[in-house]
Amino acid sequence: MIALLITFLAGVSVMIGALIIRVMHDTERLEHFSMAMALGALASLLVFDLYSDLQEEVEPVFGLWLTLAFIAAGVILLAVLDKLSPDHAHHEDTPETHDHENAEHIGLIAAVALLIHNFVEGMSVYSVSMMEPRDGLLFAIGISLHNIPVGMLIYSALRESHRGRYEKAVVLGLVTIATFLGGLAMFAISPLMTEQFVGFLLCVATGMIVYIVFEELIPHIIKTNDKVMNITGLVIGFALVYVSSLIG
Repeated sequence: MIALLITFLAGVSVMIGALIIRVMHDTERLEHFSMAMALGALASLLVFDLYSDLQEEVEPVFGLWLTLAFIAAGVILLAVLDKLSPDHAHHEDTPETHDHENAEHIGLIAAVALLIHNFVEGMSVYSVSMMEPRDGLLFAIGISLHNIPVGMLIYSALRESHRGRYEKAVVLGLVTIATFLGGLAMFAISPLMTEQFVGFLLCVATGMIVYIVFEELIPHIIKTNDKVMNITGLVIGFALVYVSSLIG
């Protein structure tokens, strides 16, 4: 039960990020800041967390080329979902229309990728916590640090959308509890979960995050005029996950 509690706490930080956005008043600048912060966090996550996980845990199981193929599958999957999304539309390429029309789109596909990523992380946190609760708690703290800007990104994007309050709550709630659900799944079906299946999910989630970074967040940052806010958000987001990698 302690292991399940730790996985739950690891996911709550998504909601903390959403609450930070909710109480702030300068929504436009904060939206830019949250996207820049999310870019820094996700890029740092790829460099300091996922790269080593793939190299040490997945590549020995699948080999280099199959690992890369599964990552590519994650990129392709999210690209297809991106094109099929009814919210995906290309309008006149100006900073004003770009900021408001694409914010919801970025937040929604980020939610899809983070659902899978946090689910896999939840399984990992649960496994570590079962072996040593203290190490599992430190790992959860690390995850929480990089989930805060994710919550900021998703909430700020959903706030700009025309979706109902119930739909927004469901999306944010699912991302928040995804880590706990991963731990719960490991608890329920751990005898049936194979190393290959977990590795496959991690590869797909990595590919999705790569797509978000290069196809969604970087273009958004480039087209945003507030360079100081962009740089500040990038540095803070990158630093949060770097510190979390040292803790974890």
